[in-house]
Amino acid sequence: MTGQPAVPAAQVSAVLAWAARLAAAGPAAGTIETAAYLTAKAAVLERIAAEREQGGWTPENVTAAAEAAARARETADAAALLAAAGITAMED
Repeated sequence: MTGQPAVPAAQVSAVLAWAARLAAAGPAAGTIETAAYLTAKAAVLERIAAEREQGGWTPENVTAAAEAAARARETADAAALLAAAGITAMED
């Protein structure tokens, strides 16, 4: 594989642990913390998608990974806008 090295398992574990902390905190986590988490999640998914593309995965797997990363980035960007606007709670 060329390009970026594989996403370290510790990085993936850290994002998963962060998700668990946010879930436990519920609405008290706030938009700034949630936006930061979503940004980190999107970055990990983008790297995974790039790895799959470079690693010879099937086109379907590459597409699925790229779509998941794109949705994660859109969500992270929306959360960052809410946080920047001073909105303190995210709602469905």
